[in-house]
Amino acid sequence: MKTISIMRAQHNLSEVLRSLGPGERVAITRNKKVVAELVAPRSQDRPVFPDFAARARATWSDGWKGSSTDELLDAARGER
Repeated sequence: MKTISIMRAQHNLSEVLRSLGPGERVAITRNKKVVAELVAPRSQDRPVFPDFAARARATWSDGWKGSSTDELLDAARGER
């Protein structure tokens, strides 16, 4: 397991994260004592997100019939 100081982790976190392979661990130390561990996920698969655009097109295929955002904000704010 790699070890790095907390100061190095703070200043070079993106570099430390890039250097980790799947399942690898890095111990973070303060005064030569381990205070935390970073663990990379075992799988590097990207998360799958729902296709919100397709869902919106399916829901409102004949067009949006409600108010625009500007109209809703104007109504909520009233006269200022």
